[in-house]
Amino acid sequence: MHPYDHARSSARIHGGVWQDYFALHSWFDASKAVLCRFTHRALRHHLEGAAEAMAHFGADIRNSDGVDVDTMTLGLQHLEEDCPHTVHARDWLVGFDAPDWLPAELPDAEDLAQASVMRFGGKVSDFLPLHRWFLATAGWADGNEHLAFRHHAFGVFEAEARFGPVILIDDRRAVPTRVVAERHVQEVLGRVPPATEFLRRIRGERWMLQATSPRKLGLDFPPSQITQEVNHVSA
Repeated sequence: MHPYDHARSSARIHGGVWQDYFALHSWFDASKAVLCRFTHRALRHHLEGAAEAMAHFGADIRNSDGVDVDTMTLGLQHLEEDCPHTVHARDWLVGFDAPDWLPAELPDAEDLAQASVMRFGGKVSDFLPLHRWFLATAGWADGNEHLAFRHHAFGVFEAEARFGPVILIDDRRAVPTRVVAERHVQEVLGRVPPATEFLRRIRGERWMLQATSPRKLGLDFPPSQITQEVNHVSA
């Protein structure tokens, strides 16, 4: 479904208007920008992705009725409307054709943070959260296939959205987050691949395509009613 339809569904369940929820549902589907194929969902359509949405949007989203709606609940709604069952990140990697260029061993976050200090200055603690975030996916799947979730160009931009445009080193110095993130991926993989190099290796399964539809959710309206709804919100 389109984020607009997910957002309308949220408004019907929790109140408010669809605009209250559109940013969250667009976040889940943003990975379609890198691959217009259903396997793009592997990057965020899972329970771990719903937890990441909480880190990005906060624990609650306040709708226009003044009601705080649990972000995890909204994330689970999105997943339930796009997948036939509760999905973990590892479910997307069943049958994954792992590339032979994945490293056998990974550096730890502390070593990567120290390398950032050597390159950019500052303290280990300045860079450690970013490096830990990249490597946190180790708990999402067996083996180093978990690198498919963040170690690519899309993950670099995710890091920037998560940690802000710059990492402050001291009162006068800062380094662009994207630069540090790119260096992280280069240290781990030797280069920064596009996310498609991972996503195209996912074995398609029927459940990945079994999203519901606005009609099944009872969200379809006559065109005149849609116009009235939009005019009412804009007024």
